[in-house]
This record gives sequence, C-alpha cells and structure tokens, in this order.
Amino acid sequence: MNKKVDHLYPFELFDIAKRKKKFAELELFQSISELYDEKWIVPGERVTKDKVLEILDHLKVYNYINEHLGCDTLDIMIGLRINFRWALKNLETLFKFGFIRARVYSQYYLYYPSESPEELDLVYRLSRNIITRRIMKYFAERNTAITVAELTQALEIEEGTIVRKLNRLVQADIISQIPDEIPLQYEIKLSDPERFREALESYKEF
Repeated sequence: MNKKVDHLYPFELFDIAKRKKKFAELELFQSISELYDEKWIVPGERVTKDKVLEILDHLKVYNYINEHLGCDTLDIMIGLRINFRWALKNLETLFKFGFIRARVYSQYYLYYPSESPEELDLVYRLSRNIITRRIMKYFAERNTAITVAELTQALEIEEGTIVRKLNRLVQADIISQIPDEIPLQYEIKLSDPERFREALESYKEF
C-alpha cells in the first residue's frame, strides 16, 4: 500500500495528512485517489487545480486557446511572444489538470478547452483558410444538399479549387458526399448544424 501511494501521489500530501491522523490509511488513499481522478491534484505539481489559473502565464495560455480554438504551439508562441520551452511547460500543466485537450492533425498538436465539442475541432482549424471558410459558411447558411456547380457560381471560385476544398472537408467528416447523385451533391455531416453555424460566426483570425 505505501509503495503504491508513494508512487502515485506527492510525498508531502500523503505524509502531512497521515501525521495529522485524521484518516485511516485506506480511507486516506481512497480520498487522494478521488482527487487524483478528478485532476484536483497531479503528481509532480505543487499547486491544486483551483490555483492553476491564478498563475499569470497559465491563464494567458488558457485564454489564448479559448479565443483561438484549434491553435498549435507555434500560434501560442507567436501570439503570446513566449519561447517554445515555456509554451510547452504551460501547455503541459493545463493539460495535466484537465483544462485543455490536444488533437493531432496534419503533424500538429491542436489545442482546445476540454469542454469544446470534439466534432467541431477541424471546423475551427480549417476555417483558417479563407476559401474553405466561405464554403463551410455557404453550407451552414443553407443546410441543404449542394453541388460543385452551385458553389462555383455562388462563390465565384474556380471549380478545381472548390473540388479540392470539398475533398478536404469530406476527409475531416464535416460534410459528406450523397451517394449515387448526379451531379455530385454534398451535405453537412455534423450532428448539430446550428452549432456548426455558430462556430463559424465566432471564428477569430490568428
């Protein structure tokens, strides 16, 4: 029991609580386990979850991620003017305490607040491209099946470019191609089109 506790939790926390003799060892272990599972305490960190965002740089990084969903490490470095090592340190702490989550996309780690719906992850990332964002907005405003020809005419963009962007959106599971339809038609694949529209309206430039 002692060996397992010492391995999982900070020595100081267990020792102080044990010396006060308020809990039996098993009860103490269970209580600390619950705090660990809820990420209120994290091995190797001397702060508790409620104190993390009182640290200025943690708060700055967290706020930046909230304002720029789908940002990567370089975005944070440039946006906050901090170096790579310091950016990673802050990201690691926020991740360990459950404030943010990360998603790998195209060889990058993308960051989101933990409560952000995963279905919209790539909506925010792909919105960085102006043409892709215009296409997604066109879908969001209509929420009906749309053809390449319609998009080409409405957005006044060359057909080959439209097709490439649509393929990217299909791969990202944002839209889907309707089978056996000629000409080819596409529709929103996301389960909540209204939230999709709101995400596009709330998009902020990096």
